[in-house]
Amino acid sequence: MQPENPKGNQSDLNVGAGDQVEYDKTKLIVNYIPQFATEEDLALIFTPIGRVESIKIMRDYNTGYSFGFGFVKYFTPEDAAKAIQQINGMNYKNKRLKVSYSRPPGTDMKDSNLYITNLPKDITEEEVHKLFCSYGEIVQKSVLKDKITGMPRGVAFVRFSKGNEAQAAIADLDGKMLENAMLPLSVRVAEDHGRQKAQYLDNWGLSMHNRVN
Repeated sequence: MQPENPKGNQSDLNVGAGDQVEYDKTKLIVNYIPQFATEEDLALIFTPIGRVESIKIMRDYNTGYSFGFGFVKYFTPEDAAKAIQQINGMNYKNKRLKVSYSRPPGTDMKDSNLYITNLPKDITEEEVHKLFCSYGEIVQKSVLKDKITGMPRGVAFVRFSKGNEAQAAIADLDGKMLENAMLPLSVRVAEDHGRQKAQYLDNWGLSMHNRVN
């Protein structure tokens, strides 16, 4: 499996931490993981690069719903860097994987994840992206669908790279009336939905129980 846009230069590496911030160069965050992908699926992609210490896809504790992102930790920084170069941008099951260094907890990413409701029922992920992309770098987005019908529920999550980008989106879009919507758009920080806490838990390694040898 070959990445669509391999990154060949060290300067091209996606660094998921803010400037001048220490980060673990063996720990990667993987965004845009397909909904039904498993840790075993990711292992088939990442283990050929080098020896992997652990892989974890972040999920809702109660429902098991995948949040579409996870972590891969290598034993050496060299293998982690190689994984970014070779896998970032890879098309996998109709998604393009985004692989970067996992940023440590910090104020730049606080309140960066948004919970959006009252979206038009027929809205797509691409349309959600167009609606929010002008406010900053979107690192993850998902439109929730009904488990039975597979139709959008009018609810989405959008995670920005920085909290101030999310705040700009809230200021401009909260209360906006979209075409084909029944109610004004509701845009708020998704703290209560567990996604932020799950991702940026300082001792995240404690939750990574899936070991890949």
